[in-house]
Order: sequence, then structure tokens, then C-alpha cells
Amino acid sequence: MANVQNNDSISSSLFMSAEPIYFCQLDGKGNAAEVTKHTEMLATVAHPCWIHLDYTKKSTIDWINSTDLLPPLAKKGLIGHDQIPKEMRFDTDILVTLKGVNVTADNYPDPIVTFRFYIKDKLIISTCNKKIDAIDILEQNLGKGIGPVDVADWLIQLSDALTDKANQSFDRIHNKVVELEDNVLNEHILSHKAIGRVRKQLIVLRRLLMPERDIFVKLATERVSWIDDNDRQHLHDISTRLSHCVADIDNSLLRIASMMEQINALLTESMNKRIYFMTLFTLIFMPITFLTSLLGVNLAGIPFSDSGWAFTLFSGLLILLGVVFVFWLKSKKWL
Repeated sequence: MANVQNNDSISSSLFMSAEPIYFCQLDGKGNAAEVTKHTEMLATVAHPCWIHLDYTKKSTIDWINSTDLLPPLAKKGLIGHDQIPKEMRFDTDILVTLKGVNVTADNYPDPIVTFRFYIKDKLIISTCNKKIDAIDILEQNLGKGIGPVDVADWLIQLSDALTDKANQSFDRIHNKVVELEDNVLNEHILSHKAIGRVRKQLIVLRRLLMPERDIFVKLATERVSWIDDNDRQHLHDISTRLSHCVADIDNSLLRIASMMEQINALLTESMNKRIYFMTLFTLIFMPITFLTSLLGVNLAGIPFSDSGWAFTLFSGLLILLGVVFVFWLKSKKWL
């Protein structure tokens, strides 16, 4: 292992058995030359190589386990099932596990994908088992000639792409929060299920961004030869952006809690109004019900039972009694 790492260059032929998804060599100017099994290239500090692998493939697992380019802990980190974001340093090399958000038009909430990369001054080895937007952005930038020029720039552009995608995902969730707030302000009673779904998405995104913010802070303080002060400042700026995004998520969670309180208040007010009107109707019809019950018994002695006009008079009396009760309730400002 020491003999391989002490060389000034690494041959691309060492990686072909891994069957990479994407394999290129940076030219130091923002472009990249794709490496195939028919080409032979040497990875150097000036022209580092980037190899992207699917860690679920048997060929990838076999190559990682057999190569002398990686320390044992790095091998385990690249192909293991641990999905907790973290950063580990091996002398001047760094192993990082991160999560990325894939912003999609149809699939909502946006899926989250775990990926890892091992980075040194002349080589980048990244692994994942699903498509991830940040990696696609780097590949597109290299095709346009605006990609990373070295391994530190690769790290910065990747971190920047991850942060942009996380912010896009948050913006979509934030728009839903604003829509929910408008409905609540218009006194539309929303289901707790709809609000809970948005709240869950915010919590998941926060759990993604919190550890990654700490990782970028740690990367900005690493004293390795291939990260200079300018790169550290970029990493610090990215961690600051993530901190602002986390603060916005916390603010959105507080707004959702306030919405829940407003909805509960609306439900309580609606219930109180119903009980109030039921009580008023009971007050109005209680004396009427008493009279009809009293005079409705089939016993001798009911007054005017043989008179033809008795029913009309009694009905008018009930209507008058109801009207009197209504006016009395209005005078008391109960109605």
C-alpha cells in the first residue's frame, strides 16, 4: 500500500475491473477526458482522476476489497450500509459520507440518496447505488468546460450542488407552508394530516442538513495540502448557507405550530358557536314543548277540547310565545 501511494501518479488501468459508472481525468481547466478500458492515463496532482462506482455491484465490491489504494476503514465506508453523514481523515486523505436531495417534478417529497467519496490529492473515488443530481451536475459542468479543476474544486462544486438542491427542496416545502398559512388566515379548517405531511418533510430535511453543515465546517478546518485558504473560505460559506437553511426550517416549523394552534382555536370557536345556538333553541322551545306536552295528555278536563277554534288559538299562542322569547334574547344580546 505504501509503495502505491508514494508514487507520483496512479495508472487508470488499476480501476477498470471495478466497472465504473463514470471515469474521467480532470485537465486542470474545467474540462475532463473520459477514461475507458482502451485508454491509459496517469492520475497526478495536476490532472487527478475521478471514478464513480455503484457500490452494490459485485465487481465494485471485489475491486474495493482487493485494491491497495484504500485503507481498510475507507473500504468499509465506501461499500458499507452505514448511511449516517460523517467525515474521516486518513493522513492527507478524507472519506466523507453525505446525503443528497434529488429534486423532481412528479415525485414528492423529494427522494434522498446516500453517497460516499474518498478524496486525495490526485484521486477521487465516489460510490452510490442510485442516481444523484449533484453528481449529474458535476458531469454536465465538466462537459461544458466549467467543471472542477482539481480535487479541492471538485469538493467545493459538489458541496455547492448539494446545498443548491437542498435549498430547492426547502423552497418547495416553504411554498406549501405559505399556502397552508393562507388557508388558515381565510379561516379554512385544514386536516391535521395535510399539515403533518409538510411538517414531516421539514423534519426530514433538517435531519439531513444539520450533520452536513457540521461536516462542511470540519472540512473547512482540515489542514491538508490540497485544500488552501481560498477553498476553506468556500467551504465555510457553504456551511453558512446550510446554517441559514436550517434556521429557515426551524422558522417554518414554528409557523406550522402556530397554524395548528389557530386551527384548534377555529375548531373550538366553531364548536362553541354550535353549542351556543343549540342552547338558544332549547331556551326558545322549552316553554313551547312544556305546553304541548301538558295539553297533549289524553285526560278529561283539558280546556276547550270540544271547541273548533281551540287548536288555532293554541297554535297562535305558541307562535307568539316563541316571538316573545326571540325578542327577549335579542334584548339581552344573547342572539
